[in-house]
Amino acid sequence: MSLKNFVVTTQRVKSKSDGLIQYVNYLDNEKAPSHKNTKIINFGSASDDFLKNTIINTVNFDNNNKKGGRKVESLAQSFNFILPPKVENPTENQWKLIFKDLVLKAKNTLEIEGKTADFAKSCYVNIHDQKNPHLNLLIPRIYDDKRLHALDQKNLLIQLKKEFNRSVLQHCNIDFKAYKPDQQNVGKRRKKWQLEQEQSIKAKEELADQRLLLAQDKLDVAELIDHSQVVQERAETAQIKAQEATAKAKLAEADADRKISLMNEMKNILNNFKSSINDWIKSIKGNNEILEDIALNEVLTTIETAQNHESYDDATESVMFNTIEQAEEETKKPEISKNVKRRRTYKP
Repeated sequence: MSLKNFVVTTQRVKSKSDGLIQYVNYLDNEKAPSHKNTKIINFGSASDDFLKNTIINTVNFDNNNKKGGRKVESLAQSFNFILPPKVENPTENQWKLIFKDLVLKAKNTLEIEGKTADFAKSCYVNIHDQKNPHLNLLIPRIYDDKRLHALDQKNLLIQLKKEFNRSVLQHCNIDFKAYKPDQQNVGKRRKKWQLEQEQSIKAKEELADQRLLLAQDKLDVAELIDHSQVVQERAETAQIKAQEATAKAKLAEADADRKISLMNEMKNILNNFKSSINDWIKSIKGNNEILEDIALNEVLTTIETAQNHESYDDATESVMFNTIEQAEEETKKPEISKNVKRRRTYKP
């Protein structure tokens, strides 16, 4: 069975300006674990310009909104246009032509007035050139002082899927009908982290089942032994030991899972800390006071989260505050150390 379409996904970017900044930073981060062996190609509006304009336009819209209603919670809609691993990766110029087609289709479907070039400048786009190459497109929810209500409606996604198929065929001579999916009947599309999480849970459940079956086998053997008093006592002893072994196995597994979870949490916190402090340095060098304040708040929040975390220790503290000292020396701004201090929340 051939593909019905090349894959196109969409989602709201949540958590207001903080969520948008984090997501754009993730799209631009070649060192992210999921971007291994990925070349990131940027064209169109610079990320800082996109963030600044999108945030300012949203704030102005909320302030000038006299009709009432909720304030804008999601500042942009994310679209991902994904090609299968088997295709020849499009060139940068081919991706630009595909982007122009997609932006025009989005503008017409959303019934946006004015020049297509102006609308394209308000969007953010980059390419992840990897085994399954894809184009990432962010469309602001507020454009020309209007809320794009149809941005996350099904019709826009349908139209963009059709246009992506057509554009790839026109510019790259790649036809989605010629490719078969490697996996079929896999149900609703899930994110990579969801699939990895499910696989991890399944592996743990299988391990627990094996341990329980082993313990149950021991119990069954004990029950088949001759029911004389002496042998019965041995069977009962074997049963108790099997139950103890099963309980210890479960406790050990739970403890290991907890430690792994804490390590992963701290790893994510440190990654967010490094990303936010780099954004702070970058905004200072770019003389962008809005992004500087936003990034500084994110740095301080991440430090507080780390220091309150159960696995925060001397080594983590040393790494974080060495990074802070280097950043403040580079920027000549001791803004972070004015607001945070070293502390140890664990017992030596």
